[in-house]
Amino acid sequence: MLDRLSQHARAVLGFDQAWIVLQAPGEPGHFTAAAGAGVDPDLIGRRVHAAGLGAVASARVTAGSEERGALCVGGRDEQRKLEPHEMELLCELGNLTGEALVHHEHRALIAGDSQAEIRALVKALADSDGATYLHSLEVAATAAVVGQRLGLDQAELVEVELSALLHDVGKLRLPQNVLAKPGPLSAAERRLVQLHPAWGAEMVGRIPGLEAVALIVRLHHERPDGAGYPHGLSRGRIPMASRIVSACDAYRAMTKRRPYSEPLDVSAAVAELERHAGTQFDPYVVAALAAFVRSPGAVSA
Repeated sequence: MLDRLSQHARAVLGFDQAWIVLQAPGEPGHFTAAAGAGVDPDLIGRRVHAAGLGAVASARVTAGSEERGALCVGGRDEQRKLEPHEMELLCELGNLTGEALVHHEHRALIAGDSQAEIRALVKALADSDGATYLHSLEVAATAAVVGQRLGLDQAELVEVELSALLHDVGKLRLPQNVLAKPGPLSAAERRLVQLHPAWGAEMVGRIPGLEAVALIVRLHHERPDGAGYPHGLSRGRIPMASRIVSACDAYRAMTKRRPYSEPLDVSAAVAELERHAGTQFDPYVVAALAAFVRSPGAVSA
């Protein structure tokens, strides 16, 4: 999991390298490199001094109330400073790294199965809002196929399917009068709804083994043109899994009857996705999704 979080940190923050260091017991100021992406493999497991890390930026990694190390990003000759929203994202990744450490240490003492916690979260969504629950099942099924068509490996496919299934759990915190409002939302209501990816990531991140999935949930409303939320990431800095969930979420929403709109047929929904390919949606994801839903035997809208 630490390797996976390092890979995500490197990509979403746009650096050549990312690495996680943990404090060496009894040696203040000294750390052990525990995981990394884009770094010399020989660095992993090596003791390093804080002054020699050479990070452009870092976020503390805290397990419980104890500071345990840092998540660092940088690169050869890298000089840029992180913008405030980028530093916020780095800190969130540091928090997820801390969650991974806590989960690992806890599960070393008591063997557990995250499936029960996933099922509990899904059941809570089903009990609260059956329509959103059914929508999430459809998005997960569609996203899994799109991920396969895009050639994702098995670990990535698991992240895609789980993040698609759980992408809307943050809506559990929304007032019912906002969630079920039949007409357009007010500006204040839209701002409230836009908190659901961060809320969902917080819930998912508490489940052992789903720390990377939590990041994908957090970023599923980012857009290639940088106009998404909550961090305004663009293009390749958005995880592929988040890009897949975004397009599949929109497609399934467009092809379902809503209180305020009639459903689109497959052709019209695909045309809408293609019209926004490159701005709101990843073009490769749109192409793979379009090929799937237009193919014989595809799941009906």
